[in-house]
Amino acid sequence: MKQKSTLPQPKDNLKFIDVHCHLPFPRPARDTLPSDMAQIESYFKMGGLYLISSTIDMYTLKLTLKFKKNMKNYGFTCGWAPQTVTYTSKKEHELQWKEWKKYVNDHPHEFLAIGEIGLDFHHATTLEKREKQVDVLKKIFEFTIPLEKPYVLHVRNAAAPKEIDKAHPDHEFNHEDGANKEILRIIKEFRIPPQRVMWHCFSGPQKYGKILSQQGFTLSVPSSAFGFKKWREVIKEASLSSLVTETDSYYQHPFKRGPINVPANVRYSIAAIAFTLDVSQEEVSKTTIENAKNFFNLELEAS
Repeated sequence: MKQKSTLPQPKDNLKFIDVHCHLPFPRPARDTLPSDMAQIESYFKMGGLYLISSTIDMYTLKLTLKFKKNMKNYGFTCGWAPQTVTYTSKKEHELQWKEWKKYVNDHPHEFLAIGEIGLDFHHATTLEKREKQVDVLKKIFEFTIPLEKPYVLHVRNAAAPKEIDKAHPDHEFNHEDGANKEILRIIKEFRIPPQRVMWHCFSGPQKYGKILSQQGFTLSVPSSAFGFKKWREVIKEASLSSLVTETDSYYQHPFKRGPINVPANVRYSIAAIAFTLDVSQEEVSKTTIENAKNFFNLELEAS
């Protein structure tokens, strides 16, 4: 579905950093996207300074390790996504988990952050599945805290009637901020500084834009905020000093639905933030770049 937007278009010659995309990644059916290398070339040609891809399991990690060889200004985060926890069979999960854990412990210098990790109560709609995600997330924190790496969170609350666990309708995980509250409780339990935590593709609820921003968390704004108002509403009271930009490509297109997004569209995230906070696109570009560099401790190589 195509959405109309009255927002000013992204300005030419902006500089930017996409802090969260999936490149490379298994291609969707009926794929119409440019090749991975074509996307990379377009991204840097249009003003990209650094590109960060997120892995979600062992398969995407291996794809990324092969892809990144000899690539300048490209890094990745090493994740075990909550979707992976929910949809991987028990036997396969145990095997891949051991392999992933070993890689993380043995190669912390190769990746920028732990992520994406987190809780997704949209995909996990029963208490049993949600508690499994919680258990795995705690295990991730337990063994990665000594590495002193930043964390990139995937946090999705139950947001529709079909996402309510009918066997436990009154459970707090069914609330519109159930995942938010649980993950904040876990972060506090493990004494993880908010300054080391990013909420990727931040989706609210709206009051959390201000709450998390004030506490020192980093919030990542997707390119879909340009064409879809709900993504802009949640950052209305956030501070620009807490924001970074992402595409989550190949999803989160600026004004269409479907697996058709590319990293160069992170420019639309800049335009959306500028419109929402009533500041210039140039200021958003400058500030979000510095925020990204500081969070990930990035060192940019000359092109």
